[in-house]
Amino acid sequence: MAAPPPKPVARPAYTAATRKPAEHHISPVTFTLLTAAPAVLAIVALRPR
Repeated sequence: MAAPPPKPVARPAYTAATRKPAEHHISPVTFTLLTAAPAVLAIVALRPR
């Protein structure tokens, strides 16, 4: 008894993954450092000697 021929298997259609748009947000840590650094440098530069 011969085995029946294999049935073709439907492959899933390939679709390229859609790329998410990059979210342009700044982290709280970076925001704090960028806002505090000029003040700290000004205090250091303008302190009385």
